Amino acid sequence: MLITIVGRQSGVTTATWAFGLSWPGAVLAVDADPAGGEMAAGLLLGRVQIDRGLLSWSTAARRASPVEAASMFAGHVVGLPEAPQLWVLPGFQSAAQAAAMDVGGWDGLARALGNANAAMGRDVVVDCGRLGDRTCWPVIRAADRVLLMSRRSGRSIHAARNATSLLSSRMGDLRSVGLLVVNDGGPYDPRAIAEGLGVPLVGVLPADPATAAVLVDGAAPGRGIGRSRLGKAAASLAGQLAHGARGPAARVGVPR
Repeated sequence: MLITIVGRQSGVTTATWAFGLSWPGAVLAVDADPAGGEMAAGLLLGRVQIDRGLLSWSTAARRASPVEAASMFAGHVVGLPEAPQLWVLPGFQSAAQAAAMDVGGWDGLARALGNANAAMGRDVVVDCGRLGDRTCWPVIRAADRVLLMSRRSGRSIHAARNATSLLSSRMGDLRSVGLLVVNDGGPYDPRAIAEGLGVPLVGVLPADPATAAVLVDGAAPGRGIGRSRLGKAAASLAGQLAHGARGPAARVGVPR
C-alpha cells in the first residue's frame, strides 16, 4: 500500500507522523516535500545524521533497479525506539537540495516505493507537501491512495478546490483521491466539503495542537502520542487504510 498525503498548510506533516506512528504493521514514512522537509525538525530533532535521508538514498540508488533501490531504503532511514514498526526517510533540508531531484529522480523514487512492500514488507506513507510544478508527481501518480487534506475553513476549502483541479489535470482523474479533514471547528461540514470537491470523504482527524507540537515542532512529549486524541483517531483510520479501505467506508470520527 502506497499512500501520499498532500495539502497546503493543513497538517500534512502532522498527519504523516500520526499515521506512521500508529500504523498496524511495518511502514516507511517518507518526507518528499520539495520545498524542504519538515519531519526532521520535529520528532526527529537531533536524531538525523547527514548520511540518512532522501538525498543520500537518491545518490546511492541512482543506477539501481527498482527492487534494488527499494531494498536500499534500509541503509538511509531513521528508526525510532518508541515505534519499532516505523522507518522514517527524512527529506531534503532545503529547496536548493530538492532542486537536484529532477523528474527522473522522482520517477526512480516512485518505482522504488512501489516495490517497498515486496522488497521489505512495508507499506509506505509519503508527505508530499503542497502541490505545484516541483511536486513529486510521479510518486503521487503511483499511489494507491492520495489523501488531500483540508481544514473546515473557507480559505482551506478554496485551496483544496484548487488542489483537486491540479490533481485532476496532472493525473487524468480523481479516482485515487480522497479527502482527509482536520476538524478545527470551522463552520463547514466535512461531508459537504467532500461533496463540493467531488471526492470521497476518507476521514476526519481532530485538531490537536499539543500533539502536533510534539510531532512537528520538537516539543517534549507528554502522556504519549498513542493516547492523544490525534493518535487514537489516526490509529483507527490507519487500520482501515492498511487493509485497503476505500471511499466512505474509511470514515473516522466524522462529526454528525
